[in-house]
Amino acid sequence: MNDTVIYFIRHSEATPKANFKDISYHDNEQEINEKMILSVSGEKRAEALSLLPEFQNIDAVYSSTYVRALETAKYFAIENNLIINVDDRLNERKIGNMGKLEWKDFHRLQIKDFDFKLPSGESINQTKKRMVEAVKNILMFEAGNRVAVVSHATALTALLSTWCEQGLNYDDEIILTYNEQTVVDATWSAPMAFKVVFDGMNVKSVERLNIEELEKSNT
Repeated sequence: MNDTVIYFIRHSEATPKANFKDISYHDNEQEINEKMILSVSGEKRAEALSLLPEFQNIDAVYSSTYVRALETAKYFAIENNLIINVDDRLNERKIGNMGKLEWKDFHRLQIKDFDFKLPSGESINQTKKRMVEAVKNILMFEAGNRVAVVSHATALTALLSTWCEQGLNYDDEIILTYNEQTVVDATWSAPMAFKVVFDGMNVKSVERLNIEELEKSNT
């Protein structure tokens, strides 16, 4: 049987949170997170990404339930004449009740302790568990196929930490490496893409794709 190739894609560029002027940031962070749409440039980049040779002949498309992920996934579905398989296990880490806690402090607490979570929220380890379960299901249904999975930065970091060596940089941000090659270096852009090759349920390789280089080689 052929290897299964899964492209884990972070959604394309979204509109700023500042656009949600009628929603209180601290009280409704989760609502904002779920409803953010792609920006105009984000739409263009998502479409351009789906047209690159690396992402041709995709056999299945999966996405989180968040709007910006679905709007990114639609281009891969259209290009390959596929439906989008929507799975809430691919959603971003649920933040929970921020209260008066500032975002940067919440982020640091979760980085230091993968079991830390806010009331009604999720820890990184909980996010990792459901992401792994989703991928196992995908591998069962899509054995030997090429699959696009659209998700989110923290959720993908949690998932990739399953297969990568983990460390911290000087700013105490997560660094992930695979076979001594950097996969996550704490600098996220939108979109981003990671290619993971599986032999059955076993990982054969993990790499971060250089989208800019792929775009240049396609011009």
